[in-house]
Amino acid sequence: MTAFPSPRPDLLSRLWSNRLWILAMILGGSTIYSGVTTIHDDSQRGIALGLVTQATALHVSALATGRLERLALEGFAPAGPLAPSQPTPETGRSTIQLLARRQREGQACACRELLPVSHFFHVAAGGQATELVPVDSVATSKISTSTLGELARTELLAPRTASNSASHIVSDARLGEQGVVMLVQRDDRGTALAVYGMVVQMRDALGALFARPLHRSAIDSAGLARLDSLSIEVRGPGDRLLFGTLATGRRSQALVHLGGPLRGLRLTMAVAPSRVAGPFLMPHSRLRLWNLGALGIATIIVIVLAIGASRRELLLARARSDFIAGVSHDLRMPLAQILIASETLSLRRERNDGERVSLASSIVRETRRLMTLVDNVLLFSRSGAVELKPALRTVSVTELLDDVVESVRLAVDDAGQSIEITPSASAGVMADRRLVRQALVNLVDNALKYGSPGQRIQLGADVAGGSVRLYVDDAGPGIPAADRARIFEPYTRLSHDQVSERTGTGLGLAVVKQIAEACGGRVWLEDASGRGTRAVIELQAATVREPLGATAGIA
Repeated sequence: MTAFPSPRPDLLSRLWSNRLWILAMILGGSTIYSGVTTIHDDSQRGIALGLVTQATALHVSALATGRLERLALEGFAPAGPLAPSQPTPETGRSTIQLLARRQREGQACACRELLPVSHFFHVAAGGQATELVPVDSVATSKISTSTLGELARTELLAPRTASNSASHIVSDARLGEQGVVMLVQRDDRGTALAVYGMVVQMRDALGALFARPLHRSAIDSAGLARLDSLSIEVRGPGDRLLFGTLATGRRSQALVHLGGPLRGLRLTMAVAPSRVAGPFLMPHSRLRLWNLGALGIATIIVIVLAIGASRRELLLARARSDFIAGVSHDLRMPLAQILIASETLSLRRERNDGERVSLASSIVRETRRLMTLVDNVLLFSRSGAVELKPALRTVSVTELLDDVVESVRLAVDDAGQSIEITPSASAGVMADRRLVRQALVNLVDNALKYGSPGQRIQLGADVAGGSVRLYVDDAGPGIPAADRARIFEPYTRLSHDQVSERTGTGLGLAVVKQIAEACGGRVWLEDASGRGTRAVIELQAATVREPLGATAGIA
């Protein structure tokens, strides 16, 4: 019986650990599927076609409104500006007779575009008589003057429109296939004085208004649909068909209740999809949509990178804030000690010589602390601008460690701790004495801050092949191995130190790393023998020509 191997546990764990990638693939597939279905979604095309039809209907109605205003003005213009005073029956009769005569002349010469007018009429406000004059002397009117008078009086009582001389076309069942175009005469205060009107054939008049223009304008050529291919139907009150017939088939329809000079009429329009400008139904090609999708993904990546950059900026801002707080604290405390000791000495308030020596030692100790702090800040800022170039020469390890102990003795005593030099073989290192001394002082200062109370700090050196390892041991709680490399970064403090009362600039260990690397060495942290942490600076060994004295321990 053959046994099939079971899946490897590490493969399953990798798949499970990469579940976020699986989720990303699922989301990416869903996005692509949604994009494809959107491209081929006919419902979206139907919505776009409906919007185009509605917009085209509004456009056509606006064109018809403007054409009615222009044709009405052509019909009434021969009368000249209507006087803003109450007209008499004689002036009204003479005006419409003039209009009828000019209408005949215009129709005869075909030199003007005119409405198909059969009669002109005039009704004065408050008057009962309706003056009616035919354009053709042999024509007879089938419209009663009482109906015209009633329609005119209704127009007089209608609210005033935005235009002072706006015309209005009216369709009424009592007029049959005819309609009237009326113009209200008003005085300077807007009061209606009289009505001048034209009797027209509604079908012919609406045909002149909604017919395709002879000369296509810019707005026509840039329209949403071809205006010469529209199917239009105009209905009046009572759903009476006045003009046009809607075409059948798969067409999009739109209904517009007309306003202004065409108020009271209703326009229905049908548009075939093939007569609509293609970009409106498919604004972008499929290739362009795919490109937009790729750009969208790139945008998401940029956003993620921006979020990461913003996070780094926030962390840097926080580090700078902590740095300023640490520098302020480290400057304030030594300055306060120096000020108190100096004032005591200047006012001669010390009780004896021992207290005077103690105060002087305090001034020296705090001054050295300030000098170390300033040296760290200057060194770090200078190394960020120009390359640090140490003056390398042979340095005696014993003399170097004695110098460090002498520099930190007062600070160690003030902290209630002790420091000693571990006996080691005489050796020398190739380094910059001033810089390496500063690095060791920083390590001792770090041990003083974070070590245990009453601890004993040890300085020493071990020879390892062609290198010398200078070390500083403390008896503190230690540093986790995962944080030992990160702690040498600028402004870095461990989480348990950020909530403690111990402050600092966050530059001490960063300066130590820069000095060690500038001198051709390296630095690291390891466990001390017993309890605590050992900081090690490894430098190139060098031969010391002069004999070295014995190393003494200092407690």
